[in-house]
Amino acid sequence: MSFVGGGVGGGTDVHKFVEALQADFKTLSLETKKKYPQIKEACEEAIAKLCTAGSSQQNSVYYTVNQILYPLVQGCETKDLKIIKFCLGMMQRLITQQVVDQKGALYITNALWTLMEHNIEEVKVLQTVTLLLTTNLVVHGDTLAKALVLCFRLHYTKNPTIVNTAGATIRQLVSLVFERVYLEKDSVPSLQQQQSGATSPDGDSNSTQDGQTFATDAFHLFQDLVQLVNAEQPYWLVGITEMTRTFGLELLEAVLSNFSAVFHENQEFRLLLKERVCALVIKLFSPNVKHRQLPPPSNGTATVTTDKPYFPISMRLLRLVAILIQKYHTILVTECEIFLSLIIKFLDPDKPHWQRALALEVIHKLVTRSTLIAFFCKSYDLKNHATHIVHDMIAAMGSYVRYSLINASAVLSNGGQQLAGAAGQQPSTLTALASGGNNQCGFMFRGAYLPLVATFAPGVSKAVYLEMLDKLDAPNIPDSYGISLAYAILLDMTRSIGGVIQRTPELHPTHNTAIISEEEHKPLCLQLVNSSWSGLLSAFIPLVETSIDEGTTENILKAMQNYAALCGMLDQLQPRDAFIMAICRASFPPHYAMSIFANNVQPDADLRCHTRSGSQDLSSQFINSCNADGGDFRPQIVAVGTPLPSASLPHSVMQAPVMLTNKNLQCMRAILLLAHNNGSILGTSWHIVLQTLQHLVWILGLKPSTGGSLQAMPKPAVEANVGIQTAVMADLPVLSQMIGQLFESSQYLDDVALHHLIDALCKLSHEAMELAYANREPSLFAVAKLMETGLVNMPRIEVLWRPLTNHLLEVCQHRHIRMREWGVEAITYLVKSALQFKHKQPLKENLELQTMLLNPLSELSTVMHADVRQRQLDCVLQILNTAGEILSFGWPAIIEIIGAVNDHHGEPLIRTAFQCLQLVITDFLTVMPWRCLPLCISTAAKFGSQTQELNISLTAIGLMWNISDFFNQNQDKLMSTQLEDVSILPDFPGTVKMPQFDKLWMCLYAKLGELCVDLRPAVRKSAGQTLFSTIAAHGSLLNPPTWQALVWQVLFPLLDNVRALSSSASNEKVDASGNILIHHSRNTAQKQWAETQVLTLSGVCRVFNTKRELLQMLGDFERAWSLILEFIQNAALSKNGEVSLAALKSLQEIMYHNSTERALKDPQTAQQQDDEIWTIAWNIWLSIGMESTKMSATSRQLSGNGSATDSQEDFYIPSQAFLTALIQIFPAIFQHIQVRFSASDFDKFCTVLTNAVCIPVQTDAVPYIMSTVSDTLLTPLHDGILECMELIQKEAIRSDSNPSIRQLIPAIFRQLLIFSKFACAPPTFQQSVEHNKYGKPSGHYTNNASIEVVSMNYIPFGEKSISICVKLYQSTATEESVVQEQILHDIVKALRTPLAMKYKCLSSSTWKLAISSLISVLHTGLKVARAKSQHFVSLWDDLADTLDKFLFPVSVCTIEDRGLEEIVLDETIDCQVIELLRDEVLPHAHEMPHQFIMQIVVLLNKGSIHSASDSNICYESDWKLREIFAKTCFETLLQFSLLEDQATASACNNNRLNANLLTAGAGGNVNKDFAGRLAVTALLHRFQEVLKRFNDDERQSGKCPLPRFRLSEISFVLKAIATLVVSMKKAPASKVNKPAWDLLIGLYPYLVDCTTTTSPEVSRSLREALLQYTDLLQAPRTSNDNTIQSNGQQ
Repeated sequence: MSFVGGGVGGGTDVHKFVEALQADFKTLSLETKKKYPQIKEACEEAIAKLCTAGSSQQNSVYYTVNQILYPLVQGCETKDLKIIKFCLGMMQRLITQQVVDQKGALYITNALWTLMEHNIEEVKVLQTVTLLLTTNLVVHGDTLAKALVLCFRLHYTKNPTIVNTAGATIRQLVSLVFERVYLEKDSVPSLQQQQSGATSPDGDSNSTQDGQTFATDAFHLFQDLVQLVNAEQPYWLVGITEMTRTFGLELLEAVLSNFSAVFHENQEFRLLLKERVCALVIKLFSPNVKHRQLPPPSNGTATVTTDKPYFPISMRLLRLVAILIQKYHTILVTECEIFLSLIIKFLDPDKPHWQRALALEVIHKLVTRSTLIAFFCKSYDLKNHATHIVHDMIAAMGSYVRYSLINASAVLSNGGQQLAGAAGQQPSTLTALASGGNNQCGFMFRGAYLPLVATFAPGVSKAVYLEMLDKLDAPNIPDSYGISLAYAILLDMTRSIGGVIQRTPELHPTHNTAIISEEEHKPLCLQLVNSSWSGLLSAFIPLVETSIDEGTTENILKAMQNYAALCGMLDQLQPRDAFIMAICRASFPPHYAMSIFANNVQPDADLRCHTRSGSQDLSSQFINSCNADGGDFRPQIVAVGTPLPSASLPHSVMQAPVMLTNKNLQCMRAILLLAHNNGSILGTSWHIVLQTLQHLVWILGLKPSTGGSLQAMPKPAVEANVGIQTAVMADLPVLSQMIGQLFESSQYLDDVALHHLIDALCKLSHEAMELAYANREPSLFAVAKLMETGLVNMPRIEVLWRPLTNHLLEVCQHRHIRMREWGVEAITYLVKSALQFKHKQPLKENLELQTMLLNPLSELSTVMHADVRQRQLDCVLQILNTAGEILSFGWPAIIEIIGAVNDHHGEPLIRTAFQCLQLVITDFLTVMPWRCLPLCISTAAKFGSQTQELNISLTAIGLMWNISDFFNQNQDKLMSTQLEDVSILPDFPGTVKMPQFDKLWMCLYAKLGELCVDLRPAVRKSAGQTLFSTIAAHGSLLNPPTWQALVWQVLFPLLDNVRALSSSASNEKVDASGNILIHHSRNTAQKQWAETQVLTLSGVCRVFNTKRELLQMLGDFERAWSLILEFIQNAALSKNGEVSLAALKSLQEIMYHNSTERALKDPQTAQQQDDEIWTIAWNIWLSIGMESTKMSATSRQLSGNGSATDSQEDFYIPSQAFLTALIQIFPAIFQHIQVRFSASDFDKFCTVLTNAVCIPVQTDAVPYIMSTVSDTLLTPLHDGILECMELIQKEAIRSDSNPSIRQLIPAIFRQLLIFSKFACAPPTFQQSVEHNKYGKPSGHYTNNASIEVVSMNYIPFGEKSISICVKLYQSTATEESVVQEQILHDIVKALRTPLAMKYKCLSSSTWKLAISSLISVLHTGLKVARAKSQHFVSLWDDLADTLDKFLFPVSVCTIEDRGLEEIVLDETIDCQVIELLRDEVLPHAHEMPHQFIMQIVVLLNKGSIHSASDSNICYESDWKLREIFAKTCFETLLQFSLLEDQATASACNNNRLNANLLTAGAGGNVNKDFAGRLAVTALLHRFQEVLKRFNDDERQSGKCPLPRFRLSEISFVLKAIATLVVSMKKAPASKVNKPAWDLLIGLYPYLVDCTTTTSPEVSRSLREALLQYTDLLQAPRTSNDNTIQSNGQQ
């Protein structure tokens, strides 16, 4: 029509067209002129009309077209082919020029119909129909129907060309009819109303009318097509004689597939579709479903056998159904459900093979579209009472896959027996596969090989058998086509599900898809997963297990990975885990997988029974698949390894090697990819994934290396069947790298996912730990990967640090050394890395992070295993070396770690820890916060006290010195820094507000103090020296009040501890380990402690001395003073000579310390304080003296080898050095206490001195004393004692001395006298023991080999004492106290001993000194005694006795002993004594007691005649030698008795004499005379005795002469008689009384008797004596007889 509208005025074109028409008509008229004149006429008429039309503007060709068509219609009726062809050609030209109207179209159609009926020019007819309908829209309604029927009629002619042309035309025209519906936008929506108002007038616009007509035509056409397929009469297409169902279905399919919009948008069409089409399809499907015979089609050509459905119809029906489902699912919801169920049923094993293949192709078409899957799920699976289509479809696929595999193997095994008669196509056998080489794709199950015969691009369905429209019989479909397709379907299904869940848009979206809202999406996705997962899994598992090429396996694994990821995204844990588990199982041989995952229960029981039953079976081919004739096929085994021990592995599996195929490794890679790409959704599945990786890594022999990465370790070729192929060896680094990347990718996980990963690793590691307890080689995979995960997540380390390290700490506690090694490796590596990592907030300022990072390192300190601690400390050392300057807040942790070692740990560990400490103290004290310093001190002290390695202890003490230096150098900084948290500093009670800096020092001092009592001598020594050096060097930094704390809380407790420990120390010999020789002075613990005691005591005393002024300013100096002295006392009384001596040295230092700079504030108080101090000192000195010289005994158990232990007393003897030192201290004290020195003090002092002197000397002290008798030097001790005595004595006799001290003079005498006695009687041990009330025998020492005593020379000491005493007496004889205390008497008594012993004295000097001293003393003392006789009453007897014992000693001396000169000298001394008597005593006889004078006379008497008794007289020469002495005695006696002048005698009458010695009323001369007469009488008596005895002896001896000394004696007596007679004659008459004369005369007969002697010497003397008697032969003339008489009577 367009021509008409716009073309009429086209001018030249129209003109040309008209001219051409005219020409054609002319030609036609010429042709028909003869035969058909009516046509010729019509042609001419037409030419005329054309001319008119051409010339007139008003009448266009269009209006004349119907007239000009007439001749052409007539021409078609002629049956003349030439004319017909020409006419048809002109018709076509007219149609082409669009000048035909509706009427004309009807004419043309009728003409064509006629031709069709006559079977003339069918092809031209069809062409013309096509032109008529396609050129424009004039044909519609019944004309259209007629044209279509014409084509249908031609379609069923005999000529195949015409048939085909007609078929094509029909298809084109049917499409055309429906295309017209689209022509107007409004046409479709308005169709309904137009139909309702179909009677609208013709005057409506063209478009509307056309629209109405077109939609109706389409509706009628479609309706009739359905009728025809259903074998019913058409309503509109009247005149169709026959129609095949296949063609009808094809036309329906074409319409439905191309014009879905028409149906979607038009209610009428929709109804038609729903009510007619679907019913038809369902009806036609029934033979397929029920297997019953189909009714024959209307033409009766196709008959269907009863046993199976008809392929062409089934195939077309399925194509139709596919379109219905694809394009009309939104409007045919219920119908689609039915269709889908039918298709799923078609997959049943009892359906024909081709039918199942067709169903699969349909399903493939459907599943490639994710929107369809979404719709199915939403419309069916999500509805309660609907069929779960998605579920059923996928489950059916699973069943199909398994059936295909099982069936193939079944057919194969049957075929083995009956190859010839086997029906159907055989599955390929193994031989086929073998010949095909390795590039085969497909599946292999129990020897049956199903090649992959169809491959599809992902997401594209390419049907094969659905397209076989020309096939009348079912094609022969390869067995493996089904499984190949099923495999593609499953992959696409998975892809589509992914598309739904992830909402990926389709590549070719259709306009009629259902839109899914956000709210619906989540439940839809969940349902989709629920419906699909079990079916997919049941299909994928067998496929993976049976696939034989990598590509196929790869695709399946990818699908499984993706699906698992989707499940994870939706939090569908069960399906996710099941899929992951399936891949994991596929990574191992089946029996091994069974064992490993025995504990991981398969999530779905139903699934397990229908997958594992088949697939376990499926996979058993890997172990024992064997075909009767096809040989043995095994997948290539690429790696053989040992199984990883795990709790669930049975023993049999443990023994056999594990063989891995390529596919196993492929699955491993799949797991890795899954975890790598979808780590965030794995959640709890990480455990399965990691467990699998762990097993594979183990089997492949990958071992963790530094940083946690895995490396292939070459395995020892122990077994021939363990090994890895070269190809795989090359792959291992890649696998290892993939595993590494997996953990690297953990840095992209969110925090929750990361925690899941770490939890899984921890769980895995726990399992490994459990196994390792059974001593199996553990898998270190988990630990290594925990470390790796930690390392890659450094930027957010705080998120995972605690769970990670807490687990690693547990690993570090493990018994198995490899586990521990890796646990500690991981922790230390992580800590080091974390410290070096550049965190967002610098670590140096981040307290929390630092603390957190170092915490696990600290926690390692609780692990008991030394190897772990060693690594921990190595790590600390590295941290200090690399990151020391960052550790601002971490120092306490580091120092605590270093200090956490103890003696249980071995030496290497302690050594490492100590290296760390050294580094800290040498390099980092300056950067360390203040509060760490006390910690440093205590840690250093801890190392000092460890006992593993002595050198470390000593070096640690050196470090403490370094710390003190540091304090000193940084004092300003340290003092200015104040610490808020005071609790880290120890508390020192008793000092108020001690500055923190002082507290720091106190920490140091206190720790050193503790080390001073270490069990090892070297440590004690070093600590002691350091402590005291530090105090000396830096003590001045302390506040004065802190000194108090130092003294009371460090030094005194130290002394106390040392004292306690020393006293309890053993005195067993120390075993000198190795070849070290221990000096005997250190060979017991006690002796070693002694050294410590010495060191500490002297150190404290030194401090005391140097800080005396400071300490005195503090309040409690007296207390401290008395305490330190007490310690000194305690030490001084120690049984160890070294200690006691050192104590005294310390005491000496303290005592001699010059304290002149005393505070002058208050002299009186100061004085008072001084007094107290020195009193304390004096008391301490005394108690030391008393105790130490007491000679105590301590009981000691001595055990012999195996013998019973016998207790024996072990005597302690203070050394001479000790005693000397003790005595030498006294003068220092004395100068302070002399004012208050009382008698009782002196008594105690004397006790000490006496005891000290009595102490015996041990052999080892011999060099200290001079023991040779001849040597008169004093020992230092004796010298000291005497100096003290002299000191006191000087003080006492000073003119201005204190009266109390003067009172001491007698006591001094007595003490000196005690000492003097030692000259003759050295004190014996016995004495001192008795003194101490231990009644031990004196010989004890000789029996006890352990102590040997040397006799000491006391003589010089005793003699010096005597000399001092004499001097003192000479100066104090007249002192009142000396007189009153009868000191002279004491001196005499004291001297009596040496005098009496005389020659028995140890040294002759002693008695000589004694006698000269006695003489000196008597010279002085007798004067005093005469003056104050009342005080000397007791003296005389002792004096007389002393003289007697001296002059007539018991001991005798011979010339052989002493030599002549000595004896002569001794006699001289004796004579001096007699001279003393003559000068000092006898002249004053009247002033002395009568008794004493009598004794003196007796003495002289005795002296004048020697032989008082002869018991001791051995040699006659002795007498000769003492003749001078006898003579002196005799002369003195005579002088005294006879010759003395009366006048001199009475001169001393005035002296008072002791009354009780005098005869009452008698004068002095009476007494003197009496004494004189007594002396004569005594002499005469003695003479008589000697003479008588001599005569008796001579008579008895016969001719044998008497000994020479007897003769000498008698000779002397005779001479004496002569002298006496002479003297008596000379004496005044008053002196000699009658009895004396009588006695003298009485001697005469004895003298006469002597005349018989033969000795000329005796004869000479006798002669002299007898001659003297001459005067007596006649009585002398007396002046006064009365006087004589009276004298005689008196």
